[in-house]
Amino acid sequence: MSVKVPFFIEHVSFSPIAVNNAVSTAPKELTFVYDGTPEFEQAARSMADECLLSYYNGIYYNLPEQVKDKQLLFYVIRGSHIGVVTGWENALNCVLGVNKPEYHEVVSIALGEQLVREAIDKGQVEMVDPWGL
Repeated sequence: MSVKVPFFIEHVSFSPIAVNNAVSTAPKELTFVYDGTPEFEQAARSMADECLLSYYNGIYYNLPEQVKDKQLLFYVIRGSHIGVVTGWENALNCVLGVNKPEYHEVVSIALGEQLVREAIDKGQVEMVDPWGL
């Protein structure tokens, strides 16, 4: 006779989220957002794959960790994720299913970040859930 013991999870703990508070052309100024803090859910929701989460004027946005040679760059200011992303596929993932997405190709991370920060200052940035969710 076998006995199955129920499996309980008392608490799931997530690693802190690293957030850069400096522009991409400056040395990183990392802070950490911890699980259980009011900012954690928004930071976790804002993160895109293979990106460093950045923060400016109350808005989280993404910058790519690395860019391959000749890889296209896009900045997204209305999508499921905000920031600068590498490659058309990643840009598409940020805007697919989003009503009236706003994204544009850009020549560098620094320029894309500048345009994202300008849009933040103007109140033109919006992170929205795709209608397919």
